[in-house]
Amino acid sequence: MAAQTDRIAHAVSALPGADVLAHVPGSTVLDIRPLQGGLTNRSFLVATAQGRYVVRLGTGFDTLLAIDRKMETAAQRLAAAARIAPRVVHADTGKGLLITEYVDGRSWTPADFTDPKQIDRLAAKLAVLHAIDTGAARDLVPLDPVGLARGYVERICESAPDERGALGRLLAQAGSRQRDCGAGTRPLTLVHSDLHGSNLVDGGPLWLIDWEYATLADPLHDVACLLAYYPEAAPHGARLLAGLGLERAVTPAALDAAVWLFQMLVYLWYRARRVAVEPSLAAIEAEQGSLRALVHNGNL
Repeated sequence: MAAQTDRIAHAVSALPGADVLAHVPGSTVLDIRPLQGGLTNRSFLVATAQGRYVVRLGTGFDTLLAIDRKMETAAQRLAAAARIAPRVVHADTGKGLLITEYVDGRSWTPADFTDPKQIDRLAAKLAVLHAIDTGAARDLVPLDPVGLARGYVERICESAPDERGALGRLLAQAGSRQRDCGAGTRPLTLVHSDLHGSNLVDGGPLWLIDWEYATLADPLHDVACLLAYYPEAAPHGARLLAGLGLERAVTPAALDAAVWLFQMLVYLWYRARRVAVEPSLAAIEAEQGSLRALVHNGNL
């Protein structure tokens, strides 16, 4: 009991401000522990007599990494109403504070992305997401992939001006890839934008968590995200497109261009993060892997 009390006290002391827990339903904290995963936030699982909740705190890199907390909160609230995401309990977008209900289950592994039945489940969930009416959501701003990339490049070059030439060539190719993927020919929808297995929680229902890059975009953006993260899912690309009703609207060349464009954003995200944060070995490998994919598929 003493050990548990000490652990709770240590975890609480890591929270920036005693007022944070006041927003968690339930008057008494029964348990609190840090959650693993996530590269830009600190998250805690908090248990009270009323339930279990996730307390997420930002780490001050929102501008560097192009995170819009208002858009994140608006998107998750819409997705929660559609039973896709956990319910938002409290949000302070200025502080990067987000408190949501905790959903139990396992994270997806690479094997899930090679299973046709799992692909069908994910496609069904994304179809619901893409059908959400976003007309009244004033905090949702359409994604401009090339504009987003240009912002990353500027922030990178502030610290590494010698990279401007290579990154400029990358941006030039991004413009042609955006045209090749058919951007602007399909209605914008709400997209998740970060369909990593760690953000898919399978507990019977399939839940999507971590909405900090959710935005309005071409629905092909989510398909490109999935295939960029998990190339082993490529044999099921047509199945995924069909599940989203995109099989007639997207050619193989357009899909390839969209995957390249997303892979570029992944590379620039990791490179921009390295400006401020000492990267882990896994982060370095992810950045280098993204660059290799760009070189291989784009003849950079």
